[in-house]
Amino acid sequence: MNKAIAFVLSAAVMAGCATTPYTTKSMGVGMGMTKAEVVSVMGPPKRASARKTPDGLVERLSWWSPVLIGFTPIDNEMMASDRVFVGFLNGKVVEWGDKYDPSDTMEKTREMQAEMMKNLSKPK
Repeated sequence: MNKAIAFVLSAAVMAGCATTPYTTKSMGVGMGMTKAEVVSVMGPPKRASARKTPDGLVERLSWWSPVLIGFTPIDNEMMASDRVFVGFLNGKVVEWGDKYDPSDTMEKTREMQAEMMKNLSKPK
């Protein structure tokens, strides 16, 4: 009886882990894709945001998988190791990846600093 219960639990856990990770799915995302094309590759997003900028409409869609802590699934984007965001400008993909990747954060910081220095050096 105990072996049967263990087998059923093992099968359920294995079935729950059979989904394709978002980081793997994101390999099908490309620059210039539309939101509909991205959603057809990634599935429905867990979070969406948008804002207007001088360059146009900026949108972000985010996906992540729950993490298991013990036997408890925790659905938290910050804790997930399988997380992906896709950024759109005027309806077309302009960036994607893990928004919590430290190398990406450092690169964006350098870009912002360079832009600030360029603006400071302009004559008034």
